[in-house]
Order: sequence, then C-alpha cells, then structure tokens
Amino acid sequence: MSNFIDWLVGRRRIEHKEGIGLSLAIYFINKFKDRAFTFKGLKNKYFGIRGEELLKLIQEELDSMLVLYRYTTRVKTYTDRKGVSQVKIKLIGRASTMDRYNPLDIELSINTEMPNSP
Repeated sequence: MSNFIDWLVGRRRIEHKEGIGLSLAIYFINKFKDRAFTFKGLKNKYFGIRGEELLKLIQEELDSMLVLYRYTTRVKTYTDRKGVSQVKIKLIGRASTMDRYNPLDIELSINTEMPNSP
C-alpha cells in the first residue's frame, strides 16, 4: 500500500533503512543539515528548525523521559515530484523487552521541509 501511495504522490528513488539506536537518525540529520526540519515530539511540534537545533531538541526530549526506552530508527529517503531530496525519520521507543504493544511506547517523527528557493 505504501508503494502505491508513494507512486501516487510522485516520489522516486525511495530507500528504507532501519537501525537500532539513534545513530542512523543523527547521520541523516547531519546529511541534511543545511535544510529545515519539522520535529514532532511527545508534547510539542517544531517547524523550521535547523540540524544543530534539532539535535538539541531531541536530546532535551530524551532527557525529560522517565522511562528508559530501546530505540529503533526508521528512515525513508526519496526524491519528491519536484526533484528535491527528502527524508522522513521515525524514532520508535519501546519500553518493554518484547515487541508487543505497550501503552508506554513512544514515536517521534522528523521530516525535512521544502527548501526556500528564490
């Protein structure tokens, strides 16, 4: 279903990556550091933030949590209809050691915004 939606929206060269921990997310944030990001945390949404500021916000978000989580990072990179590279990052925090549903599990999402072009 996701492939059909990607085709319908006009996304090309789609790549999915998954890794344990946060290092994959940090790599892609640094790779797109000259772009603006949207970050949806547990309480707040942030728009138009730069890479360094985003890393600080993620660190603050992780430090404010009372539960220790095991993090999995899912990254989707693609080229949109206009030929601009985009990235969607999901940080999935699991509170338990099993992969079953737990109401304490969290999900943080990070997306690149369209660059301002004159």
